[in-house]
Amino acid sequence: MRYAWLYARHHLAFILGLLLAVGIAWTAERHMPRPIQAWIDNFSEVLHVEDEQPPLRAAPRELTDMEKYWARTAWKYFQNNYQKETGMINSVDGYPSTTLWDLGSYLMGALAARELGIIKEDELNWRVGTLLDSLAKIPLVHGYLPNKAYNTQTLEMTDYNNQPTATGVGWSAIDIARFGVPMQIIVWRHPQLAGKVKAVINRWSFEKLVKNGQLYTGSVNKHGGLDYYQEGRFGYEQYAAKALMFMGLDVTKAARYDVGVAVLPVEGQPVAYDARLPRGHKGTHNAVLSEPYILEGVEFGFNAITLPLARSLLLAQQNRYARTGILTAVSEDHIDQKPWFVYYSVLNDLEPWAAFDPDYHDASAFRCLSTKAAMGWGELFEGDYAQTLRNNVKDLLNEERGWYSGRYEASGKINTAITSNTNGVILEILAYQAKGPLLTLATRGSVD
Repeated sequence: MRYAWLYARHHLAFILGLLLAVGIAWTAERHMPRPIQAWIDNFSEVLHVEDEQPPLRAAPRELTDMEKYWARTAWKYFQNNYQKETGMINSVDGYPSTTLWDLGSYLMGALAARELGIIKEDELNWRVGTLLDSLAKIPLVHGYLPNKAYNTQTLEMTDYNNQPTATGVGWSAIDIARFGVPMQIIVWRHPQLAGKVKAVINRWSFEKLVKNGQLYTGSVNKHGGLDYYQEGRFGYEQYAAKALMFMGLDVTKAARYDVGVAVLPVEGQPVAYDARLPRGHKGTHNAVLSEPYILEGVEFGFNAITLPLARSLLLAQQNRYARTGILTAVSEDHIDQKPWFVYYSVLNDLEPWAAFDPDYHDASAFRCLSTKAAMGWGELFEGDYAQTLRNNVKDLLNEERGWYSGRYEASGKINTAITSNTNGVILEILAYQAKGPLLTLATRGSVD
């Protein structure tokens, strides 16, 4: 019998080796990015948020007096930065430059202000009407689509330093999609402006914006021609696709949540991210940020896919706070010093809590608690952490100028940049609390 064991030792070694290999592979698989191959509706299970925590806050509900004050303060930004001759709004306080994304945030802010009774219908009409008249005559990149940046006073196409450029620098499909959200609400909710909306979008060559169901950017090269490349990463890509669906565009691939997505633990919390890593895609970042999910919630309303995605991001940020004591609400924001704009993420290029500037330089020293992200999580969700976020940014404002962008993690000092995007997003977050998801307003009664 003892010789039988001796003769079988090679088989036993093989079996033990096989079991060891399987164990190693199983352990590695649990810690490696996990592709999700099918069109799925089980993100709750994949992301381990099946216990439905934290719960959503009730909406709609009546705003508190403090929340009404917050909304009026946010509107101050747009009163201060309105260009009377063009109807444009500065992206940053006092600086005469804008983007389609920031104009979209302004329009959402104006629509929210109307819903909250901060402005009357006649003010909305002349504000939005003047802007739409200007957009109906702005120069377009190669005559196709809006440039990434414009001077708010002259309507000239500009480069990133607000210097005039006859050719433009190119367009952003994501920015144009952001602008498309308020266009839908205006047509449904304020039909007296529908003709002006039509005059704007009839000039735009939307067929240049999509290809094979994906979003495409046109970038002006050094010869003045256009280079096309796919735009959008997980989160922003699906948000943008939803906005563009209303315009009848084929964005079927961009709208899907199962194409190219993977899952990786961050602070012990599985997080979904875009598997198209910067290192293999010409440096295009795949940052996981709060903002697209906050916008999903307040504009479209969460569903069986987007709600667990949002919860998982909030839980990862909560877990970082529990580990480090650092309040965490990450987004992309202007800052009040060089490099002037920073992305601070849950995950980018497989690096947790990566922070970088638009040129992809490390910007960890400038990571902030984002005001709009903290307010978004705090207004959308119940729970101690969400409310701690909300309470810690509630005083980051100047009642004569609007909301500051955030607070620096390293120093605790206020990031005093004041922007269209932060104030527009805060206004629509508060309008969501008062009215529910904003793209459902077409089914509601008239504005008071």
